[in-house]
Amino acid sequence: MTLASAKAQTSLVGTGSSYDSIFSGPDEITYDVPGVGGILNLNLSNGFDTKTSGIWNLRAQGGANTSILGFGLFESAAQTSLTGTQLEFNISNDNNTLLGLLGVGPSLHYGWQATATFGTLSYTSFTTYHVSFEMDGNNGLLSSVVGLNPGFGFELLDGSGNPLLSNGSGTLVNIAGLLGTGVTSGTVEVDYTVAGSAPAGAIGIRFTGDATLGATALGLGTGFATISNVNITASPVPEPGSGFLVAALGAAVLLRRRRLQS
Repeated sequence: MTLASAKAQTSLVGTGSSYDSIFSGPDEITYDVPGVGGILNLNLSNGFDTKTSGIWNLRAQGGANTSILGFGLFESAAQTSLTGTQLEFNISNDNNTLLGLLGVGPSLHYGWQATATFGTLSYTSFTTYHVSFEMDGNNGLLSSVVGLNPGFGFELLDGSGNPLLSNGSGTLVNIAGLLGTGVTSGTVEVDYTVAGSAPAGAIGIRFTGDATLGATALGLGTGFATISNVNITASPVPEPGSGFLVAALGAAVLLRRRRLQS
Protein backbone atom coordinates (compact mmCIF):
# COMPACT_ATOMS: atom_id res chain seq x y z
CA MET A 1 0.00 0.00 0.00
CA THR A 2 1.48 3.33 -1.03
CA LEU A 3 1.14 6.62 0.83
CA ALA A 4 -0.88 8.02 -2.10
CA SER A 5 -3.41 5.18 -2.03
CA ALA A 6 -3.75 5.44 1.76
CA LYS A 7 -4.82 9.06 1.42
CA ALA A 8 -7.03 8.65 -1.66
CA GLN A 9 -10.62 9.80 -1.26
CA THR A 10 -13.66 8.50 -3.08
CA SER A 11 -16.72 10.74 -3.35
CA LEU A 12 -19.84 8.76 -2.43
CA VAL A 13 -22.43 11.51 -1.94
CA GLY A 14 -22.27 15.06 -3.23
CA THR A 15 -20.02 16.69 -5.81
CA GLY A 16 -18.49 14.22 -8.25
CA SER A 17 -20.64 11.26 -7.18
CA SER A 18 -23.71 9.44 -8.48
CA TYR A 19 -25.64 11.05 -5.60
CA ASP A 20 -24.74 14.64 -6.43
CA SER A 21 -28.31 15.94 -6.05
CA ILE A 22 -30.04 14.12 -3.20
CA PHE A 23 -32.75 16.61 -2.23
CA SER A 24 -35.45 15.50 -4.65
CA GLY A 25 -38.56 17.60 -4.67
CA PRO A 26 -40.34 19.78 -4.11
CA ASP A 27 -42.15 17.51 -1.66
CA GLU A 28 -43.19 17.67 1.99
CA ILE A 29 -45.07 16.02 4.83
CA THR A 30 -47.04 18.10 7.32
CA TYR A 31 -48.55 16.48 10.38
CA ASP A 32 -52.32 16.41 10.05
CA VAL A 33 -53.53 17.27 13.54
CA PRO A 34 -56.78 15.39 14.20
CA GLY A 35 -59.89 17.27 15.18
CA VAL A 36 -61.80 16.42 18.35
CA GLY A 37 -65.47 16.49 19.25
CA GLY A 38 -67.28 19.30 20.97
CA ILE A 39 -68.49 22.70 19.92
CA LEU A 40 -65.16 24.57 20.15
CA ASN A 41 -61.87 22.88 21.05
CA LEU A 42 -58.13 23.50 21.15
CA ASN A 43 -56.38 20.18 20.51
CA LEU A 44 -52.67 19.63 21.31
CA SER A 45 -51.32 16.49 19.65
CA ASN A 46 -47.95 14.69 19.62
CA GLY A 47 -48.84 12.31 16.80
CA PHE A 48 -46.90 12.05 13.55
CA ASP A 49 -47.19 11.43 9.82
CA THR A 50 -44.61 9.95 7.44
CA LYS A 51 -43.97 10.01 3.71
CA THR A 52 -41.50 8.39 1.32
CA SER A 53 -40.02 10.67 -1.34
CA GLY A 54 -37.29 9.18 -3.54
CA ILE A 55 -34.43 8.00 -1.33
CA TRP A 56 -35.92 9.86 1.65
CA ASN A 57 -38.32 8.86 4.40
CA LEU A 58 -39.77 12.02 5.96
CA ARG A 59 -41.48 12.35 9.33
CA ALA A 60 -43.26 15.31 10.95
CA GLN A 61 -44.50 15.17 14.55
CA GLY A 62 -46.61 17.36 16.77
CA GLY A 63 -48.95 20.30 16.47
CA ALA A 64 -52.25 21.84 17.52
CA ASN A 65 -55.49 22.99 15.98
CA THR A 66 -58.80 24.56 16.82
CA SER A 67 -61.96 22.83 15.72
CA ILE A 68 -65.71 23.28 15.75
CA LEU A 69 -67.77 20.10 15.92
CA GLY A 70 -64.71 18.06 14.91
CA PHE A 71 -63.81 20.15 11.85
CA GLY A 72 -60.36 21.77 11.98
CA LEU A 73 -60.20 25.53 11.50
CA PHE A 74 -56.67 26.76 12.31
CA GLU A 75 -53.61 24.62 12.69
CA SER A 76 -49.95 24.64 13.70
CA ALA A 77 -47.96 21.54 12.79
CA ALA A 78 -44.46 20.23 12.14
CA GLN A 79 -43.48 20.08 8.47
CA THR A 80 -40.52 18.30 6.85
CA SER A 81 -39.76 19.45 3.29
CA LEU A 82 -37.50 18.73 0.33
CA THR A 83 -37.07 21.74 -1.95
CA GLY A 84 -34.86 20.21 -4.63
CA THR A 85 -31.74 21.87 -3.23
CA GLN A 86 -32.13 21.43 0.54
CA LEU A 87 -33.94 19.75 3.42
CA GLU A 88 -36.09 21.93 5.66
CA PHE A 89 -37.56 21.39 9.14
CA ASN A 90 -40.41 23.90 9.40
CA ILE A 91 -43.56 24.78 11.32
CA SER A 92 -46.65 25.25 9.20
CA ASN A 93 -48.99 27.45 11.19
CA ASP A 94 -51.53 30.20 11.35
CA ASN A 95 -49.91 31.59 14.48
CA ASN A 96 -51.92 34.83 14.57
CA THR A 97 -55.00 32.81 15.45
CA LEU A 98 -53.41 30.13 17.62
CA LEU A 99 -51.28 32.50 19.70
CA GLY A 100 -54.31 33.99 21.39
CA LEU A 101 -55.85 30.57 22.02
CA LEU A 102 -52.66 29.07 23.48
CA GLY A 103 -52.08 31.87 25.97
CA VAL A 104 -49.00 31.57 28.17
CA GLY A 105 -49.60 28.10 29.61
CA PRO A 106 -49.64 25.29 27.03
CA SER A 107 -46.61 24.38 24.94
CA LEU A 108 -46.40 22.46 21.69
CA HIS A 109 -43.90 19.68 20.99
CA TYR A 110 -42.54 19.45 17.46
CA GLY A 111 -40.33 16.73 16.03
CA TRP A 112 -38.73 16.30 12.62
CA GLN A 113 -36.91 13.40 11.03
CA ALA A 114 -35.51 12.75 7.56
CA THR A 115 -33.74 9.51 6.62
CA ALA A 116 -32.00 8.89 3.29
CA THR A 117 -30.87 5.45 2.10
CA PHE A 118 -28.24 5.21 -0.64
CA GLY A 119 -29.16 1.85 -2.11
CA THR A 120 -26.08 1.44 -4.33
CA LEU A 121 -23.55 2.31 -1.61
CA SER A 122 -22.19 -0.13 0.96
CA TYR A 123 -19.54 0.00 3.66
CA THR A 124 -15.96 -1.25 3.30
CA SER A 125 -13.69 -2.43 6.07
CA PHE A 126 -10.75 -0.26 7.15
CA THR A 127 -12.25 2.91 5.75
CA THR A 128 -12.90 6.36 7.19
CA TYR A 129 -16.13 8.05 6.07
CA HIS A 130 -16.10 11.83 6.21
CA VAL A 131 -19.53 13.51 6.32
CA SER A 132 -20.06 17.25 5.86
CA PHE A 133 -23.10 19.45 5.33
CA GLU A 134 -24.27 23.02 5.65
CA MET A 135 -26.66 23.89 8.47
CA ASP A 136 -28.76 27.05 8.72
CA GLY A 137 -30.69 27.65 11.93
CA ASN A 138 -30.73 31.44 11.93
CA ASN A 139 -34.52 31.80 12.12
CA GLY A 140 -34.56 31.90 15.92
CA LEU A 141 -36.25 28.59 16.72
CA LEU A 142 -32.96 26.69 16.96
CA SER A 143 -31.35 29.20 19.30
CA SER A 144 -31.23 28.14 22.96
CA VAL A 145 -31.26 31.80 24.03
CA VAL A 146 -35.05 31.88 23.61
CA GLY A 147 -35.38 29.16 26.25
CA LEU A 148 -36.58 26.42 23.90
CA ASN A 149 -33.77 23.93 24.55
CA PRO A 150 -34.05 22.58 21.01
CA GLY A 151 -32.21 19.54 19.71
CA PHE A 152 -30.73 18.76 16.32
CA GLY A 153 -28.83 15.58 15.54
CA PHE A 154 -27.20 13.57 12.78
CA GLU A 155 -26.57 9.83 12.41
CA LEU A 156 -24.75 7.66 9.86
CA LEU A 157 -26.70 4.40 9.47
CA ASP A 158 -26.10 0.81 8.43
CA GLY A 159 -28.49 -1.17 6.25
CA SER A 160 -30.76 -2.00 9.22
CA GLY A 161 -31.08 1.62 10.30
CA ASN A 162 -28.66 1.28 13.22
CA PRO A 163 -26.37 4.28 13.85
CA LEU A 164 -22.60 3.91 13.56
CA LEU A 165 -20.24 5.18 16.22
CA SER A 166 -18.55 8.40 15.13
CA ASN A 167 -14.94 9.27 15.89
CA GLY A 168 -15.39 11.01 19.24
CA SER A 169 -19.03 12.16 19.13
CA GLY A 170 -21.04 8.99 19.84
CA THR A 171 -23.77 7.66 17.56
CA LEU A 172 -26.24 10.59 17.70
CA VAL A 173 -24.13 13.65 16.89
CA ASN A 174 -25.36 16.81 18.61
CA ILE A 175 -24.94 19.49 15.96
CA ALA A 176 -25.11 22.35 18.47
CA GLY A 177 -22.14 20.83 20.27
CA LEU A 178 -20.07 20.78 17.08
CA LEU A 179 -20.89 24.31 15.96
CA GLY A 180 -20.38 25.85 19.40
CA THR A 181 -22.59 27.42 22.07
CA GLY A 182 -25.11 29.82 20.58
CA VAL A 183 -23.97 29.08 17.00
CA THR A 184 -26.84 27.79 14.88
CA SER A 185 -25.33 27.88 11.39
CA GLY A 186 -22.17 26.67 9.69
CA THR A 187 -20.44 23.68 8.16
CA VAL A 188 -20.75 20.45 10.14
CA GLU A 189 -18.05 17.78 9.69
CA VAL A 190 -18.04 14.31 11.26
CA ASP A 191 -15.76 11.28 10.73
CA TYR A 192 -16.60 7.59 11.10
CA THR A 193 -13.97 4.84 10.86
CA VAL A 194 -14.91 1.23 10.07
CA ALA A 195 -11.93 -0.62 11.54
CA GLY A 196 -13.25 -4.17 11.55
CA SER A 197 -16.01 -5.99 9.72
CA ALA A 198 -18.03 -3.72 7.46
CA PRO A 199 -21.66 -3.10 8.51
CA ALA A 200 -24.13 -4.91 6.28
CA GLY A 201 -26.55 -3.22 3.91
CA ALA A 202 -26.74 0.18 2.28
CA ILE A 203 -25.27 3.39 3.69
CA GLY A 204 -27.85 5.77 5.16
CA ILE A 205 -28.06 9.12 6.95
CA ARG A 206 -30.62 10.54 9.38
CA PHE A 207 -31.30 14.12 10.49
CA THR A 208 -33.49 14.75 13.55
CA GLY A 209 -34.88 17.89 15.16
CA ASP A 210 -36.86 18.49 18.34
CA ALA A 211 -38.32 21.50 20.14
CA THR A 212 -41.03 22.41 22.65
CA LEU A 213 -42.47 25.83 21.89
CA GLY A 214 -44.82 28.08 23.79
CA ALA A 215 -47.02 30.80 22.37
CA THR A 216 -44.22 33.39 22.49
CA ALA A 217 -41.80 31.16 20.56
CA LEU A 218 -44.36 30.47 17.85
CA GLY A 219 -44.18 34.13 16.95
CA LEU A 220 -40.45 33.84 16.14
CA GLY A 221 -41.00 32.29 12.72
CA THR A 222 -41.72 29.08 10.89
CA GLY A 223 -38.20 27.83 10.06
CA PHE A 224 -36.43 25.48 12.47
CA ALA A 225 -33.44 24.33 10.41
CA THR A 226 -32.24 23.92 6.83
CA ILE A 227 -29.70 21.34 5.63
CA SER A 228 -27.86 21.51 2.30
CA ASN A 229 -24.65 20.52 0.49
CA VAL A 230 -24.34 17.03 1.96
CA ASN A 231 -21.05 15.30 1.08
CA ILE A 232 -19.72 11.88 2.05
CA THR A 233 -16.24 10.69 1.10
CA ALA A 234 -14.45 7.42 1.82
CA SER A 235 -10.72 7.08 2.52
CA PRO A 236 -8.89 3.79 3.17
CA VAL A 237 -6.97 3.39 6.41
CA PRO A 238 -4.09 0.96 7.00
CA GLU A 239 -5.10 -2.49 8.16
CA PRO A 240 -3.52 -3.80 11.40
CA GLY A 241 0.00 -4.99 10.69
CA SER A 242 0.21 -3.32 7.28
CA GLY A 243 2.56 -0.66 8.62
CA PHE A 244 4.91 -3.35 9.94
CA LEU A 245 4.76 -5.16 6.59
CA VAL A 246 5.68 -2.00 4.66
CA ALA A 247 8.55 -1.31 7.05
CA ALA A 248 9.80 -4.89 6.74
CA LEU A 249 9.72 -4.75 2.95
CA GLY A 250 11.57 -1.43 2.98
CA ALA A 251 14.25 -2.88 5.25
CA ALA A 252 14.63 -5.92 2.98
CA VAL A 253 15.05 -3.74 -0.11
CA LEU A 254 17.63 -1.58 1.66
CA LEU A 255 19.57 -4.66 2.81
CA ARG A 256 19.57 -6.09 -0.74
CA ARG A 257 20.91 -2.81 -2.15
CA ARG A 258 23.72 -2.79 0.37
CA ARG A 259 24.64 -6.35 -0.52
CA LEU A 260 24.68 -5.54 -4.23
CA GLN A 261 26.86 -2.49 -3.64
CA SER A 262 29.33 -4.53 -1.64
